[in-house]
Amino acid sequence: MPPPPDADSFSLDIGYPAYAAAFASKKTLVVAGGGGEGKNGVANKISLLNIDPVEKKIEVANEKVLTKDEDSPMSLDVTEEGVMAVGVNSGTATIKTGKNEHLRLFKLECDNRIESQERVQLFAAKQVEEYQKCTRFSPAATYLAVASSIGILHCLAFPSLRPQFPAIDITESGSDSDIQDVDFSYDEKLLSYTTPKSVILLSAVSGEKIAEYYPPPASSFRGVRFATDDTLILISNHARRRGASIVKLKLPSDIYLTKQQCQPPIRSVRSLHTGIKAVTALDCRESIACIAGADLSVAVVRTDTLREIKIVRNAHTFPVTKVVINPAGTLMASTSVAQSVVLVRIEGAAAASSRRVMITSTIVSVVVIVIIGILVQLLVQRQILGRQRDMAVGEVE
Repeated sequence: MPPPPDADSFSLDIGYPAYAAAFASKKTLVVAGGGGEGKNGVANKISLLNIDPVEKKIEVANEKVLTKDEDSPMSLDVTEEGVMAVGVNSGTATIKTGKNEHLRLFKLECDNRIESQERVQLFAAKQVEEYQKCTRFSPAATYLAVASSIGILHCLAFPSLRPQFPAIDITESGSDSDIQDVDFSYDEKLLSYTTPKSVILLSAVSGEKIAEYYPPPASSFRGVRFATDDTLILISNHARRRGASIVKLKLPSDIYLTKQQCQPPIRSVRSLHTGIKAVTALDCRESIACIAGADLSVAVVRTDTLREIKIVRNAHTFPVTKVVINPAGTLMASTSVAQSVVLVRIEGAAAASSRRVMITSTIVSVVVIVIIGILVQLLVQRQILGRQRDMAVGEVE
């Protein structure tokens, strides 16, 4: 695997297709994936990686090898206390009997051991193709959201795993869309999820629908993240893979009023770099968003201006499956079916961009002041010349 062509990037061949990832701490990354069910020679694993951003090194601290009689892990998230929720389908034969313990809980121990804890079934095992597509803890791990690949969303109280409110099945409305992504607001009041046709905001406590917003014309929503409690960052992919845009929604302060009374959000949209075709993954940490493109690129975007401040092109050799940012906002990790994990140092990227913006603003301000000064001087000279001309006319008379 060739190294990423960027001075701030470094990579590791993980040895299996990686589909899921989450940072357990500032310098600890959990990655999962594998070859799935069957004897294909590629194991299903959960890997714990230690990262040294200064030396640009990634080391495997420990791995949990899962059985080949079940599917590979497809999604995961981890709490600050090291509890992991992972989506792993049971084997085909088991699913056909109506049983699929797809939600697995693991614990990261202080000695880097990955210990199995619990196996839970939420989705009815109707078809082998259905799997746990989205797995997301709320910031304080009060809730756990789990969405299936056919559009069923569960919000669970954690750690009890009792339903916080009844499951939402978007297929009941006759929609042919599925759930693309889920996220919680930082204050844990809102749960958002995207379908290609809209982003829906729910009360995380009751499941009540608070608001629904739609993508720009001729595009569909892909990912969603809260940048702040009242700011959503979304990705909209253009029709026929003709590019993508990043969308920011500043939610109204009266969002909890009825839809008829509530003010619309303030929407900002900016197209992403040419050639991206479509976005495959998104993550966000307040001032920074990171995206992965179908062109195998990964990029860093400022959430205030929506400008791309760093692009690593050809970061992977095959499609990017996941992109995540560490809690400190200093590292971005991306995974791929190419069995690669790429780390990008992004510390100071926003600050550097801010400095550039500040310098540019300062230069513009200085130029404006100089122009105003020149105009004032010309105006004064014109007034003086006018008075002199009037005086000269008066003397002649």
